[in-house]
Amino acid sequence: MKIELLTALVLIAANPPHNFSVKDFLDRECSNGKQEACERSRQLSEDLVKEKRLKIRSEEFEKNINGHIMLTDKKPDLQAMYPIVMRDYFASEEQAGSHEVIAEDRLPECARHYHNHWLNKKLWWPTNEDGKPDWASIYIYIVDHYYGYCLKQI
Repeated sequence: MKIELLTALVLIAANPPHNFSVKDFLDRECSNGKQEACERSRQLSEDLVKEKRLKIRSEEFEKNINGHIMLTDKKPDLQAMYPIVMRDYFASEEQAGSHEVIAEDRLPECARHYHNHWLNKKLWWPTNEDGKPDWASIYIYIVDHYYGYCLKQI
């Protein structure tokens, strides 16, 4: 029994586990002729590129906003920031070739909902090491709220 366990441990140590992603799985399924997997792999690739652009844009936005920090009573003014972020996001996506149009008529209600959700319910908001709002993270949360809640609910 001890020799079998020892042999198993040696084999595991000699062959470390390999990283395997959803993309790898979909690509393998696609190469096996499953068209749905091909489409999902293509969409995943597009989404990963879009996610990378979002991260880069949010960091650029934070650098630009630091000179114009929007605070009300030492709290981030999320309701005022919401339409600014979304217009910035759509402008950057348009430069990347997107033809998607922002739902301007929904922005005021979306901004109010987002603000009420984070601040009126006394939830935290992302901060940096200095305790100031982390605008890059807030940017990503706003974009997520727009697509994940706003367009679906209001």
